[in-house]
Amino acid sequence: MPSYRLTPEPTAVRGAIIVGDPTQRRIDRILLGQNAESGELREIWLDISGEQVFAAFGKRGTGKSYTLGVLIEGLTAGQGESRIANLQTPRGGLVFDIMDIYWTSTIPLHSDGSAEIRKQYDVMHKRGFSSQPLNIDVWMPAGFENCEIDPSGINSLRISPADLSIDDWAALFEVDIYNEPRGMLIADAIQHVSSTGYRRQDGATVAPLGSYGFPELLACLQDDSDLQANYQSATLRAVRQRLITFASLALFQGTGTTLAQIIQPFRTAVLMLARVPDALKKVVVSVLLRGIIRNRRDVSLATKRLDLDSALGATERDRLSGFIHAGLPRTWVFLDEAHVLAGAGEGSVAADAIVKYAKEGRNYGLSLAVATQQPSALDQRLLSQVETLVSHQLTSPVDASLAARSVRSPIPATIQIDGEEADLEGLLRRLGQGEAVFSCGNAPSLARACVMAVRPRVTAHGGYEA
Repeated sequence: MPSYRLTPEPTAVRGAIIVGDPTQRRIDRILLGQNAESGELREIWLDISGEQVFAAFGKRGTGKSYTLGVLIEGLTAGQGESRIANLQTPRGGLVFDIMDIYWTSTIPLHSDGSAEIRKQYDVMHKRGFSSQPLNIDVWMPAGFENCEIDPSGINSLRISPADLSIDDWAALFEVDIYNEPRGMLIADAIQHVSSTGYRRQDGATVAPLGSYGFPELLACLQDDSDLQANYQSATLRAVRQRLITFASLALFQGTGTTLAQIIQPFRTAVLMLARVPDALKKVVVSVLLRGIIRNRRDVSLATKRLDLDSALGATERDRLSGFIHAGLPRTWVFLDEAHVLAGAGEGSVAADAIVKYAKEGRNYGLSLAVATQQPSALDQRLLSQVETLVSHQLTSPVDASLAARSVRSPIPATIQIDGEEADLEGLLRRLGQGEAVFSCGNAPSLARACVMAVRPRVTAHGGYEA
């Protein structure tokens, strides 16, 4: 590994570097690694007492997915103090696993496993860490399972069609909901089924439904006299055929999975999405993120009423307390290969939901962690929200330049790599595997960005070539 010498000292405070919360509460913290520069070795902890947006950059194979895994491990280490985390506040986590590599976090490292497990165990053991069980559940959209190769214990995710927004329907059908006849037909059918009701061709009226599915939409297309009069038969037939196709997906059948089943205190859910088609993947992400925001928005309001409204009576306080208990805990959402769902110029329902989550989530107890090998391809609306950045090696001049501009801490006054002077972009291009430039905008005590060696994983890392 290269030798790094940076000035000034990263902090005037001796010992561990603990940053991430502007008020420095240090109630909840996760160990990310240690200072990899010459001089005193300092552990680097992320203080997650306050909500934030975290990003890990790095070209393929340099450790950005590994770093996201380290953060996931810390969040799921359980209540109390451990070698990798100290957690007191109930929080849940949800991983949108685009590449299906984080389910391996359910596998502890040990010395007598397979060759790959022993290899990873040796790395962990030599760094002075030991394996520990984590609170992780694995999910997959219903209908995309493969019993011949899937690990045991996977939970099936199901979505109620009534939870899809009009933009979700447009994304699902890949149509313009406002200007294309098929899109306008879908919008009208949903409005008639869910809001206004409609008159059938035999003169009978059908009342709107608060909860509906594909059978109700198909019946509307078949019987709604208004739709039959205003749309061509070819348009009706095309939409009906697509509805029948989606109705056959197990994902949309049966009772929808509740968010409370997925997100639980001191646990993290890994949602495997690699097999799901891109259009459907974006809809799944959109539906879940919007649901999380809505739930936490209401829980946050109820909590603030309890905290601030001294005029509340005992009955009202009990009712609000029950509402909070039934709602979601504070939540972290993790997204690897973030440019796939929130790419620059993407404008998809998933990208819009991710950006909304990043911009509004902190008010509701929501944090976001993203990783990408191509930061220049990431939606700039999302990039602007990042407060803590861990940037591994980036050899692309465009990506290295963007990462250097995105560093949230002061730039080091001097940088030397193996005795040679370098600038920040040069440092980003020469980092060794598992090393990264760490910076944090919520770090009053951090004098500059520093070079960090990411701590070893304590469960199996699935992001290697196989």
